[in-house]
Amino acid sequence: MSTQNSRSRRDFLVKLTSAVGGGAALAASSGMVQAEPAKPEPQAETKSSPSQKGYQHTEHVETYYRLADF
Repeated sequence: MSTQNSRSRRDFLVKLTSAVGGGAALAASSGMVQAEPAKPEPQAETKSSPSQKGYQHTEHVETYYRLADF
């Protein structure tokens, strides 16, 4: 048997044991760490006046239209 084959076999076994060990550690720890469900925060009801909704033609909008050459 050549040293080339034994070396590649050893490398394969090292990688295999690392992957199996890592997978086992992940599986064992996944049951222990669980996040607590987030509690919804109460939201204050805001009532906006009708003049605040929708499109508003203001000075900066007029400037944009003038510079954009519409």
